[in-house]
Amino acid sequence: MENDSIRSVGSDTLVDIWINGKMRALSVSQEAIGAFLGFDNAAGMSDQDRCEFVRTNLPLVVAAAKQRLSESNRNADDVAIAVGQLPRPDGRSGDRRKVDRRKDERRKVNLAKPGQAERRKGERRTGERRTRAPKPKN
Repeated sequence: MENDSIRSVGSDTLVDIWINGKMRALSVSQEAIGAFLGFDNAAGMSDQDRCEFVRTNLPLVVAAAKQRLSESNRNADDVAIAVGQLPRPDGRSGDRRKVDRRKDERRKVNLAKPGQAERRKGERRTGERRTRAPKPKN
């Protein structure tokens, strides 16, 4: 990618790229980068850092732009990528919560009934697997 095709203008990072048979101008907002990286990490990013982020994550940005084009006007020359439109690798849309909602383990634990021993104390198949001797070979 050429050096002048990714540039920072104000709080947006602009990319000129060929998508779906047409030259398009992509605009990635600073908030979209912040939602992807975490707002604390993106707060101190310079213009050059944002350009480098877009350059290293260009397949992700292009995928988000194609998604926007499929949802709206397919012939648009300009595509704006805002908060929540860059898919995160962990599946979350943004760093809004500090902790998970689930506080404890929700799986049911199979415990023995009161007064009975645990069902499986030792290893399985401690003895011979076959109950009869194998057939002799001729």
